[in-house]
Amino acid sequence: MDLGMPEMDGFQLIGEARRNEATRELRSIAMSGFGRRTDARRALEAGFDAHLAKLASIEELKSAIARL
Repeated sequence: MDLGMPEMDGFQLIGEARRNEATRELRSIAMSGFGRRTDARRALEAGFDAHLAKLASIEELKSAIARL
């Protein structure tokens, strides 16, 4: 999920997903143009299972999915 979406950003959307019983256990990866450790930590604290900085390679994405 892109964190910088219009109208509702990724942080808001994952918050909604975690509060909803039907989507609470949904596995999620945040994708952001920001790749600092603080950015990854913020995404994980918000409820994402992983964080990747854009432009992640297909191998990085496959690896993150495998860890889920």
